[in-house]
Amino acid sequence: MSHIGFIGVGDLAVYTVRGLRAGGYLEPILLSPRNREKSTLLQQEYGCEILSDNQSVVDRSDCIFLATRPGDCLDALDRLDWPDGRLLISVVAGVDIDSLRGHLPDDVEIVRAMPVSSAAAGASPTLVYPAHEKVLELFDYCGVAIAADREEYFNQGSILACVYCWFFALFEELIESTRGPSLPGELAAVLVMGMARGAAELALANPDRSPGEIAAGIATEGTFSKQGLDLLRQREAFLPWKEACELLESQLAADS
Repeated sequence: MSHIGFIGVGDLAVYTVRGLRAGGYLEPILLSPRNREKSTLLQQEYGCEILSDNQSVVDRSDCIFLATRPGDCLDALDRLDWPDGRLLISVVAGVDIDSLRGHLPDDVEIVRAMPVSSAAAGASPTLVYPAHEKVLELFDYCGVAIAADREEYFNQGSILACVYCWFFALFEELIESTRGPSLPGELAAVLVMGMARGAAELALANPDRSPGEIAAGIATEGTFSKQGLDLLRQREAFLPWKEACELLESQLAADS
């Protein structure tokens, strides 16, 4: 893709552009002017070009990111004329392809994607539906692109974009729980996040074993790990996480 453009320049556009550039994507990136502060930042720091309006972005881009708020996206599409051969990547949460299709010409390809803010660090596991070679290659600049075979899988997977946010709150709680006179907060933070990364890397490196099986192999009888894990299970510490995911699942079902 020789040119990509963004309709809607909020936080998602900022961290996606940062990830693309950090990953080595050098092609032109065109921006709508709506959020002048963020557009200017991306222009100054990442060589993006700010255009006069959304239509100019569509006219000059091969691939257009739709990155508006969910309530604004369909109206934004209705206001645009689409030249032939365009590809739309929707990163709008909760709006399915059928809903988007009704506001676009038939020859516009539509792909949904779900990058998260770790794209800025080159570490976003970005879910993509349907599988599209060029879109997968694009999001590989920001981390790892993951193709979903069905839109239902994509919708369910979008819950994990929220779980991703909850991890930070968990990290903060663990840092506060372990810091003190014997462990400075800065060191506690490095250890907590390093342990989280290490656990994820080990699980990814052993796909034949579930994370629960790995935990059982570490938390053996008589270990401190088992004592703590047993207490967490006795207190049903993991139940609220399950309930929070179910809450979001029910909300997705209500919105669809």
